[in-house]
Amino acid sequence: MISLDHTILVQMANFIILVLVLNHLLYKPLLKILDERKERIEGTLEEAERMMEEAERKLEEYNNRIRQARQQAQQIVAEGRQKASEEQKRILAAVRKEAEERLERLAQELEAEKASAREVLRRQAEALSIRIAERVLGRSLSEGQRGEVQ
Repeated sequence: MISLDHTILVQMANFIILVLVLNHLLYKPLLKILDERKERIEGTLEEAERMMEEAERKLEEYNNRIRQARQQAQQIVAEGRQKASEEQKRILAAVRKEAEERLERLAQELEAEKASAREVLRRQAEALSIRIAERVLGRSLSEGQRGEVQ
């Protein structure tokens, strides 16, 4: 059975003194170290979170710049194609115009040669007809008679 005597009071006093001494020498410094560690961890977590937000912001900015660069590149390519198409049309128009002018000159030259050939043939026909007439008649024709043959 449990006896309640004065030793229990001494043990209780020893326990309370031990708790006070441990509290002062062990628990308070340990709690202080744990609180400081908790604050450092929270500070580090806040810093890491701030850095993650900064990294996400920079990543978004980087993606926006890439998107803009691609759009500009596509625009430059489209403008280049348009300019090339316009240049091609201009060159084709110039070539067509030159070809038409050349064909027109050739047609004029051909017409001039044709007229010249007709004139040569007309003269040769006149000369031939005069010679035939002279052979048929057996004598030379005078200038007046030659005009009648023509």
